[in-house]
Amino acid sequence: MVFKNIIEKLENINGVSTSYSESWAYLSYEGVYNSKYSNSFFSDLYGAFVSQNIENAIIFYIDDERVSFSDFIEELNDGSKWGIHINKTNWLNKFDKTNVCHTFFYYKESFIEWIKGSDPFEEDYPLNKGHYHIYVKDIEENFGGSNVIVNSADIIDEFMGVEPIPDYHVEDYIRINCNSDFIIAPHKHIISWGNVNHVSKFFYRNTILVLLSSLCDEITKDRKIIIRGHKNILSDIGGDIFIEDNLLEYQNLLLETYKWIYNNGDSFAVKKRLFAERVSLDIDQRLPLYVSLYPILSDVFSQIKEQYSYIMYDRKDAYQKELKDLLRDIKNITELFSGKIRNILGNLLRDVLAGLILVGITLFSKVSELSALFENNLINYVFKAFGLYFWGSALLQIIFDYIDVNRSIKEFDYWRNITRSYISSAKFCEYKKQTIDKRFKNLLVYYILIILLYIGIGYFCFNYQSLWERTIPPSSIESIEQSNNIPQQSLDSINILIKEKNDTII
Repeated sequence: MVFKNIIEKLENINGVSTSYSESWAYLSYEGVYNSKYSNSFFSDLYGAFVSQNIENAIIFYIDDERVSFSDFIEELNDGSKWGIHINKTNWLNKFDKTNVCHTFFYYKESFIEWIKGSDPFEEDYPLNKGHYHIYVKDIEENFGGSNVIVNSADIIDEFMGVEPIPDYHVEDYIRINCNSDFIIAPHKHIISWGNVNHVSKFFYRNTILVLLSSLCDEITKDRKIIIRGHKNILSDIGGDIFIEDNLLEYQNLLLETYKWIYNNGDSFAVKKRLFAERVSLDIDQRLPLYVSLYPILSDVFSQIKEQYSYIMYDRKDAYQKELKDLLRDIKNITELFSGKIRNILGNLLRDVLAGLILVGITLFSKVSELSALFENNLINYVFKAFGLYFWGSALLQIIFDYIDVNRSIKEFDYWRNITRSYISSAKFCEYKKQTIDKRFKNLLVYYILIILLYIGIGYFCFNYQSLWERTIPPSSIESIEQSNNIPQQSLDSINILIKEKNDTII
């Protein structure tokens, strides 16, 4: 969006108007037409809006009645009361290819009034929505950060050289009781370049307010700050009165403290606790936080950094012990996985072997009755019973192994979260991912293969007779039947001979 041409055309309108009003959302003019000035002022302004494809943003009035632009030009006569309303919301939510939204203020004083009364915690505050470039006519010094640029030109090259502030998602660590629209996003408000002056000082103030709120523990319903240290501090955040000379130093020191506390997610709780304890001892509770924290912040920051160094030194031995216990627990879990694979494989081999022995000894030892077994479907029933047994065995093992493994992993996670305080959750998850998770994936692969074998054997048992008939040639079956048709007398003779032979051997 290019506003330079619109700003130039507004100079003519400003010269012939009798009053104006400007805010973040609109710019309005009113006046009385005089034939001494040309109506081309209005045509040129409308043409500038048309060239930017935002002609819907400008509305014309004659004698407080809304009219089209063509009717507006025709009805302009000496003494006619005219009005122009520019609706900035027409482009305020439109971001360009670089994800920047452009807008303007024609009057610097209006811009100052708007930012002075702004609330950086509101969801509707522009910087909480995205990157903004604000063109302000006649502004003396440009300033901005990674999320906002304020200048008097359409160029926004300043965005290119600004390093964005990391988003530490501090709202996840602060209890906000006021309402869901209370936003704490310091990375969107930091002013990283430009001097502090009568315009930029309100942006610095907003940044300081957001940084202060990010260091607290709770926001109450009436927007008071709670810091829980050795004493619970309940204070107004303040910011209504501030000293311009201290703003840059105050913001930078708060920003340094903010980064130090939240930069390392593994230890932010310890650092924030140290900050709260130190502040609760030194702060003047009679004053708002904005005023009372500044005189002590430098000393507080240096002291908590020193305390943190000592704590980390003392925690080193405890950390080694915790790590040793963690590795032992991981070893127990991985051995459980290996044991489950060995057990289910052993059970499979045991079940198959038991089935083969039972079928081989009990049934096929009676070769003379084999045909009868086929005719009365006894073998078929036996094998179907085996199939049900294999499937039931697989199902029961899946259920109880799942319960066992799942319970072990949950207990492992539970005790790590409750009793361990020296290994961060991120490190713990990393160790778990590199050991238990990998072993668990291997367990699933092997387990599924063995279960598929169970299912395949069960399927074979259920379809034993049809598979037997397909596999054994008809000639073999006929020979079995012929052997079964041997006269009883011949069988008796064979049995007598076998018995006599056995007696002779004895």
